[in-house]
Amino acid sequence: MSFGRRELPPDTLGEALRIVREEAGLSLEEVAQRSSVQVKYVTAIEAGRYDQTPGLTYVRGFLRSIAEVLDLSPESVISRFEEEPSVQPTRKRSIDESAARTRGVAQPKLTYKNVRFLGIAGFVVIALVIFGFQVAHIVAAPKLVVTQPAADTVVTEPKVTLVGKTDPEVTVQVNGQTVQVDTSGSFTEVIDLQQGLNTLTITANRKSSRTTTVTRRVLVQIPAVVQ
Repeated sequence: MSFGRRELPPDTLGEALRIVREEAGLSLEEVAQRSSVQVKYVTAIEAGRYDQTPGLTYVRGFLRSIAEVLDLSPESVISRFEEEPSVQPTRKRSIDESAARTRGVAQPKLTYKNVRFLGIAGFVVIALVIFGFQVAHIVAAPKLVVTQPAADTVVTEPKVTLVGKTDPEVTVQVNGQTVQVDTSGSFTEVIDLQQGLNTLTITANRKSSRTTTVTRRVLVQIPAVVQ
């Protein structure tokens, strides 16, 4: 072993390594044996054919081992390797491939077919949402508001006026009897009562929907006629 490291000649890295190897009196096979790098890879490196190696990461490891055998500074050899013009395109391609693997898959190209598919898929989603709202409206119980009579009402004659509002095209019934509903959903009906407590069950429903029910209790108290 010498006291100082050899210097790389001012040539391409592969050519410089070949010159140093020959000056040291070593054959390709001897360098391969001492560095544990296959002869074909040592040959490829000296020829600058890095595309014939397993990859740049492996090449860096090969170069460190070869540098030790040739009594060169591994750092200087790696630095020269990074500056090699032939390495730059391969290095960039390796970085791009690594980034693609990190993302998992390559980004798809935006083609007419993809745009058309996305448009159709968007239309289908919108149609399904609209259809869902329509179905929900159909099966939902209709609103039913009874403004007259009030809850637990007392009257002095055997009749009461029923006033309320529901959704259009809804059937309203009072104790099983249908009440006329106008186009806005409003209804008014005079209901005959009996002496005593009357229970009015008002229902509103449309076809295929649930039924909304409101109950009113009306007490009929007819005053006695004094003769």
